Amino acid sequence: MSLSRRSFLQGLTGTLVASTLPGCGLSSSSGGKEGNTLNIYSWADYLHPDTIPEFEKRSGAQVVYDTFASNEALLAKLQAGATDYDIVVPTGYMLHQLVKLDLLQKIDHSRIPNLKNIMERFQHAAHDPGLIHSVPYTWGTTGIGYNAAALRKALMRGETDIEEAMASGNKTPADWEVFFDSRLRNRITLLDDPRETIGFALKHRGYSFNTTDEKLIAAATADLKEQKPLTMCYSSDQVITQLVSGDCWLSLVYSGDAYQAKRENSDVQYAIPVSGCSIWLDNLCIPKSAPHPERAYEWINYILEPKVGAAIANFTRYATPNRLALPLVDEELKNDKNLYPSENVLARCEEIGDVGQAIFTYDRMWTELKCT
Repeated sequence: MSLSRRSFLQGLTGTLVASTLPGCGLSSSSGGKEGNTLNIYSWADYLHPDTIPEFEKRSGAQVVYDTFASNEALLAKLQAGATDYDIVVPTGYMLHQLVKLDLLQKIDHSRIPNLKNIMERFQHAAHDPGLIHSVPYTWGTTGIGYNAAALRKALMRGETDIEEAMASGNKTPADWEVFFDSRLRNRITLLDDPRETIGFALKHRGYSFNTTDEKLIAAATADLKEQKPLTMCYSSDQVITQLVSGDCWLSLVYSGDAYQAKRENSDVQYAIPVSGCSIWLDNLCIPKSAPHPERAYEWINYILEPKVGAAIANFTRYATPNRLALPLVDEELKNDKNLYPSENVLARCEEIGDVGQAIFTYDRMWTELKCT
């Protein structure tokens, strides 16, 4: 059974895996010989199964791969004093926080020859122009994952072609309004992520994902409180399983997770809402406390090799920012306009960014929503 990039991929041959349960993170003694280890803290199911074994074979190093389920969990772990990680993989908006807290090293570009492979547009991402603290890893959107067969019965009212129905402008997966349809009660999942979930409610109202206006954030949260009885759960690590099984008919979901579910259940589809959605970029970063920075640079340069990057993109179903890897990506994926959107579609999407002190408003509203 496939798991989300927010849940752990078991069975990486030759790799020591550390659990993300409280108290089970890396210790200073983990990972084999001193100086011959690479400690990674990242999302799960986020590499091709051969990626780590091949790196270990080439480098002679042992890779320790620890996982987190949210950007907030990554932040909490680093703030709690975790000092063993050589590579961490935050999303753009969290990168801002890590830089503000002085938790990341500046990237020495001269030590990454393959950095030239990154597409121009991603070298100037809003969260880190010039790639001062990060190297782009994968990117995608957060939109609507749905079970086409189930929605055809529940929503289409006689429509036989779901794409035709989506284009009709009715209450369908065409836009965010579908998450408020009572006919989908207890068949909806939303991400366990305050910025994404409150963000989609803001977008539904026509506001920015990055608004700092407390009244607008409160109004979006009020909408989610009204919507909550329709939602079976808030989950970031079981979305693929729920879509594949058919327990869930509609999900706020990361693009790659939806495509991994589609690989196992052909009824699963993914749509970018007409009004737009969030677009994100996950990044390879080196913590200031990294014990093996030389291995970190070796890993980053390895990941940017075209064949390595393409294999990761083909397996995870997330889009690659590597211009030399893109030609090696499977045609079916590369030509999918929801996975690699056109510039016109991207223009309607928005990167979740730093909201300054308003982050405390989002956190407070999220707590209110979850505890209601």
